[in-house]
Amino acid sequence: KSNDLLGLARAGKQLGEWRSISLPPDEIGKSKQPNALDAQRLYLQWLTNLAQLCGFESLKVLPGSVAKKGNIYFSVIVKVEADARYEQLVRFLDLFYRTRLLHRVSSLNVSTKVFDGDPVMRISFDAEGLALLDAKPRRTLFPQTKLTTSLAENGTSLQVADSTDFPSKEEFRIQIKNEFLNVTAVNGTTWTVERGVERTTPGSYPDGTIAELVKFDPDQSNRSLDDFRKLVATSIFVKPAPPYRMKLTPPGEKAFTRGKPLDFSLVVTGYDSLLGKPDFEIVGEAPAGLKLEKTGKFTWNPDNSVPAGKYEVKFDVRHPSAPLGQLTDVVTIRLREPKPVPKLANDKPPKVYLNRGWKFRPELVAAATASPTNPSNLTWKLGDKPPQGMTIDSKTGELSWMPDDAFPIGEITVQLIATDTDLPPLSTTIPLKLEVADDAAQFTRLTGVFTIGENKRALFADQSRNLNSELGEGETFAISELSGKIKEIGSRHIVVTLGKEDLRWEIGDSLREALAKPQEKSLQNKE
Repeated sequence: KSNDLLGLARAGKQLGEWRSISLPPDEIGKSKQPNALDAQRLYLQWLTNLAQLCGFESLKVLPGSVAKKGNIYFSVIVKVEADARYEQLVRFLDLFYRTRLLHRVSSLNVSTKVFDGDPVMRISFDAEGLALLDAKPRRTLFPQTKLTTSLAENGTSLQVADSTDFPSKEEFRIQIKNEFLNVTAVNGTTWTVERGVERTTPGSYPDGTIAELVKFDPDQSNRSLDDFRKLVATSIFVKPAPPYRMKLTPPGEKAFTRGKPLDFSLVVTGYDSLLGKPDFEIVGEAPAGLKLEKTGKFTWNPDNSVPAGKYEVKFDVRHPSAPLGQLTDVVTIRLREPKPVPKLANDKPPKVYLNRGWKFRPELVAAATASPTNPSNLTWKLGDKPPQGMTIDSKTGELSWMPDDAFPIGEITVQLIATDTDLPPLSTTIPLKLEVADDAAQFTRLTGVFTIGENKRALFADQSRNLNSELGEGETFAISELSGKIKEIGSRHIVVTLGKEDLRWEIGDSLREALAKPQEKSLQNKE
């Protein structure tokens, strides 16, 4: 029986302690039905303040369920979502569990896509507090009072409106916004305080600011910086660092042309970034003006006093992750003289006629010497926004094109890009002006022939330009790309010589139609 009585006494004492750290149940109103909605509101606000103090970002604090458990207590849930680093999460949980409240974290989810260094993690958890029905109702979660005078950032004495619910003798802790303060002496409503406790930052507060009592477990009322460092010494959310062995990507040969500054960076991998970045330095002599920054960036803009050629530059890379703390390598840099910019030897290409196939092969000469360049050392391509349908042979540079009726007539400029095979390759952009015209041979028709005495004449009409003309035997003409001579004029046709061939051109036909018709081997006037 004595053991039973002792057990009851202990249980009663335990229940009394639970009542003192319970969330406050709501006072029973007219409905005579108890609830804990005010308790949830106060708990939600306290969790919000604690999360902000710990530096949580993208914070969402939402009310969850409130469930009555018999006639004993209410279970109050508050849901929290935020972005935080590992140290911030540890600090929150540390302060959460040191606070004298009947609560716990009932579920916790931590996710991150990064597992190296100190990543920002997405955190979501449910905080569950208990409100015992027979606990004493109160309007605040912890005792509060207000400042009656402002408190400067370096102030150590504050005036409060009321200190009734606060300890009157022993030291205690208060919270003002995101700062913890230790009250070291009490003289009525005048308190002497120690500022910025537990890594919080002192601030300036106007009169009327709320000061709230902080209730920690007596055996964990304070945690030193060293104690906290032990808590965050190892993150369970970050994979252990791999065995680092720094490697240097072979730099190879770097070639550039005088007048265009050299600019490139060496690349190293496999080093522990927490130990800092690698440190680069040239070993021995280097060409005049060549610089290697500590970050691994090479820069060089040599003047004419530095001869062209190959230069081997030795350098060191220092870092704790490197074998024996250091790597040594050599980069070869080749300086070449600029070449004279070539130009077109034939810069007057033939006209381009709509709906007619057109080809043109450009030839380049060196601008300084006017000597032909070696076409086998060049590759060709068209520049930006070439005409639709135009192609270029990458080896010979020959252009091919047949614009249709939709293409506007007039002068256009095509950009050709010729690139040599040296190191580094040198590219030259060459503008080529083209004249696009209607195909007059398609629209010029033989409309008639007539004779005045012994003078025979042929009549022509260019319908594209509404232009009429006449020619006699022996006279020459040029229509589109075709040049010829009137050899003979008959009664309903003419015979023209194009190059070495004779062509019979009937009245009513265009020159293109005449070209398309089969021709007799020997054309004679049959009239």
